[in-house]
Amino acid sequence: MPAMHSISPVHRPLEDALALGPALLARARAAEGAPWLAASLVEGPAVVLGAAQRAARVVDLAACAARGAKVLRRATTGTAAFLGGRGVVWTLALPHAAALAPDATARTLLNRNVRGFLKGLSRAGAPAHYFGREWISLQHRPAALLGLDATPDGAVLIEVFAGLDAALAIPPELAAPDERVVDRWLGKAPAALSDVLPGRLSLEEIARAVVEGVALRAALPLIDGGEAPELAAERFQPLTEPDDPAPPGASAAALARVPIGWIEAAAVFNVPHVPHVSPARAWLGGDVLTARWLLDALGRGDAPARGEDVDAEASPLEGATLADLRALARRALALGRAPGG
Repeated sequence: MPAMHSISPVHRPLEDALALGPALLARARAAEGAPWLAASLVEGPAVVLGAAQRAARVVDLAACAARGAKVLRRATTGTAAFLGGRGVVWTLALPHAAALAPDATARTLLNRNVRGFLKGLSRAGAPAHYFGREWISLQHRPAALLGLDATPDGAVLIEVFAGLDAALAIPPELAAPDERVVDRWLGKAPAALSDVLPGRLSLEEIARAVVEGVALRAALPLIDGGEAPELAAERFQPLTEPDDPAPPGASAAALARVPIGWIEAAAVFNVPHVPHVSPARAWLGGDVLTARWLLDALGRGDAPARGEDVDAEASPLEGATLADLRALARRALALGRAPGG
């Protein structure tokens, strides 16, 4: 009988909690193809950037350092989460989009797979709703943030971030100018879990209620998955480079507004720091929720890499369109070829 494998909620360094995503995704892609779910109890202060967000566009690195707030990058795409104190990270790895919801497709996988988190958060004591894009609402206030990645063969990684002591919004004094102009919460005031859930519940109890809710919504038994797998936490250490994750040799940045916030692109040259030598490709990044391999493929002009035979039109994509991303990639390449680009 199919089952969900779970790892019990425990306290983890935030770097380890972020490293758990790729490790569980590898397990979900293994021969048995089982879904995996874990909860990590973490502590800030920290800003957790989406996989494709350029650091300096989102945060003021110097201000974060002065406050003692680490800036880390996760494996999933989407927007940044601020963890001001105690918080929780739920990590869900699926062998394919429909592993928990039979009617889920690549384009509906967030809508379908977020339902278990809504059930779990409601069981913890507050009405939970999802209206699309990147956050979950508790008592009509944004209180949990979603991250997404997928592999070319269809496996899916979803991360959910929530703060117990502080809301997820980046404080204005830590945010970069481009971040401060975006209304990420559609006029609503973000909430900490302590603002919207009963005070009698501990963070561990909240984390466990959500794990159980995901399994109940999928009608799957929970199986103890034992200890966490070996983690490559060195990949998730604090950032110091303002242009991370744009590769060396990227220049001539282009920026565009989309419903979720910003997307951006830059021309990448075969010879770093040598302009006007026909850019090899575009780097694509920003706030969009999608598969990282799709951003790479679009930056190459839709030429799939070896083994990437997935139809781009059937790939997960929230917060922007393929047309948005293609147009920005073309603009960055044109800027890179222009004099002074």
